[in-house]
Amino acid sequence: MTTTVLHGGDLVDRCGVDVVVSGGAIREIVPTRPAGDYAAADLVDAADGLVVPGLINNHTHGTAFGPLFPSGHEGLPHEQVLANLDRHLLEGTTTVLCVDGFVTEEALARTGEAHPVNVRLASCNTPACLAAATIADGGGLTDENRAFTAHRAVRAGAVALGEIGAGHTLGGGGASYLYIPAEVARRTGVTITPRQSNALKVAVLGRHISPSAFDRDAVEEALAAAGLAGKLSVEDTRGIVSDVILPAFDIALSGLAEAAEQARAAGVPVLVHNAAASMTQVAGIARTDVRLIAGHSNHSSFEPREALEHAEQLKELGAVVDVSTLDTFGARRLTTGPELLYAMFEAGLVDTISTDYAGGHHDPILLAIDEATRAGVVTLPAAIAMATANVADAIPGIAPGRGRIVPGAVADLVVTDPARLDRVGVVMIGGEVVVRDGRRV
Repeated sequence: MTTTVLHGGDLVDRCGVDVVVSGGAIREIVPTRPAGDYAAADLVDAADGLVVPGLINNHTHGTAFGPLFPSGHEGLPHEQVLANLDRHLLEGTTTVLCVDGFVTEEALARTGEAHPVNVRLASCNTPACLAAATIADGGGLTDENRAFTAHRAVRAGAVALGEIGAGHTLGGGGASYLYIPAEVARRTGVTITPRQSNALKVAVLGRHISPSAFDRDAVEEALAAAGLAGKLSVEDTRGIVSDVILPAFDIALSGLAEAAEQARAAGVPVLVHNAAASMTQVAGIARTDVRLIAGHSNHSSFEPREALEHAEQLKELGAVVDVSTLDTFGARRLTTGPELLYAMFEAGLVDTISTDYAGGHHDPILLAIDEATRAGVVTLPAAIAMATANVADAIPGIAPGRGRIVPGAVADLVVTDPARLDRVGVVMIGGEVVVRDGRRV
């Protein structure tokens, strides 16, 4: 049996240790010994490195073969799915929950055979969610996808229902970066940015998605800012935005309670799209006895005070409050900065950290942790737990035996640079080193 030693690293709560791994599990954690004491072991130099549990990311898209998003969009090429998983892996993530929602058991198994990251499945295939997906898109749904209901998925090993709602069916980021720009381009030949699209959306339907929020002056301003003045009229724009969002919206909204009831009956958590447009329904679900994970509770549609008060209410009701990195520090195609994220950390409202997708531009979890800890809004031990142990506890089936560095735990481990947490050097999954020197082995 091969023994591997992460030699001379620091843990969050301890300095100068060796983590001894054997048989895929952590055998012991001891003060650093001379390298010669491990002559028969595979010695991995962790000196000057911080050793943390492999990250457990509870909200990802495009990480399994099959339809993309809870709108049943055409699936990504397999090569892109594997590239997405590589990206997560090199960011220190060893387990992902794919919340695309219509992936089948067989497709998940093929994904697992092709990549070392532990890919777990959530399902959104309830009647209302399937109907909303079919209306909004459904371009990637086959008969097999439609038949693989949430009930069947849980029996086959799905660890949660989710993502229930999603920006693609509830007028969120998915509509802003995918469907509205596509229709504008089809009509005008002009390519607009997600932020320009979002401005059009908010001008027509408001943050909470209501036809009564229509603001003609705001639409004119958004059209001018997007370079669409003279190419689309106010009424044209109203029609585009409304036709993209409204047909599926009410059905998708009703799907939140439907999925929560199915999750409660199945004994699994439900992960929902938590945003300004769905916050009332999410709060209603939190009052039931289902285990609720309120996804990306720092969603850009929230006003800051609204988000904080809503998250506080959810926590009082026993829900798990998740925040996502989105593209907060990098591309910022959808977000404007970390202010809301920081405020939620500082208020002690965050339970888990995920990435979401952000149109393929998500920021690494360790980058967000690094920035937040430097800003002084959260401590490093608390933030690491939000990306590891807290997720394992919130979703019991996602990563059994993982998420903590203790003897007997599965050896999913990461060595990273304490001066720059997103500079990951080593990743181990199940006791096997799969990344060395920041590169796939």
